[in-house]
Amino acid sequence: MLFTKRQESELITAIKGRGEIPLKFVYLGEGAHNWDALAGGRTENGGINSMEGVLLTSKAADFIGSFNGVSKINVIDIGCGNGYPGVPIFNELREQGIAFRYVPVDISAELLNLAEKNVHEMFPDTEIKKFHLDFELGNFSDMTYALKSDGSSNLLLFLGSTLGNFSDRNRVLTNFRDSMSSDDYLINGVELTNFAKINKILSHYSLDVVGDFLYFIPEQIGIKRENTDFNVVWNDRENQVEMRLTLKKDARITIGNESFKLEEGESLFLARSMKFAEWSVTKLLSDVGYRNELLTTNADRSYMLSMVQPTRYIV
Repeated sequence: MLFTKRQESELITAIKGRGEIPLKFVYLGEGAHNWDALAGGRTENGGINSMEGVLLTSKAADFIGSFNGVSKINVIDIGCGNGYPGVPIFNELREQGIAFRYVPVDISAELLNLAEKNVHEMFPDTEIKKFHLDFELGNFSDMTYALKSDGSSNLLLFLGSTLGNFSDRNRVLTNFRDSMSSDDYLINGVELTNFAKINKILSHYSLDVVGDFLYFIPEQIGIKRENTDFNVVWNDRENQVEMRLTLKKDARITIGNESFKLEEGESLFLARSMKFAEWSVTKLLSDVGYRNELLTTNADRSYMLSMVQPTRYIV
């Protein structure tokens, strides 16, 4: 069964309530392998986030340098994907002789298994502790607190420009903040955009391979791709790329025990990719309640990594 009962309810509500198939569901089941094929290999050598991999490799020592006198770090990889984005951090920890526990967190059991397999192959002696959860639903402080019971420290990773995929980015970042103590760190990676070159950006999202990935859930619930149009547009007000399908024929949707009809001409929102400027990322993190420890961009300012901590309020 692809969906849990809760996920069935959430998916039905999203389709009926706002005409959206939440992107997170596309990573479930076989969708995990679709994502792995789209993402490519180790990010410092290739794949869709190669810019991030190169930048993280060059700055990994600076990030780890924030952990003074620490002997072990829990690397909590939120939305872990195939596990490769965190490799520059793992390599730096090994170089510095700091033990680490790899803690992948994802909604997809298949991606958790894939990340575990890939990281174990590269770092066979590393302890791996998987957590199967949907981080959009709330904080996971019970997990982060328990991980530190052996005296280790927490480093959360949120890489791959994943932040731009969410409609409520404040809520996601708040869930992370509420899962952190004042000595924990979060590294967030986002792609920066030259808004004068939007048309060039849109062409990347119109590729067939992107459609192949996004249509996994529609096809699972009864929408035939040949009976739709796939549309990629730029939303200037929200500063985001938006991907939708529009029905050319009526479609009978089946999710769990429920069946309902969508009519010709109706559209379903499949994905968004918000684009950031340096100031907008910094402001977002600050508004949620983080203070900046380290901010770095690559030479052409097309990618940014921010290392932040929760702001500790004194009452």
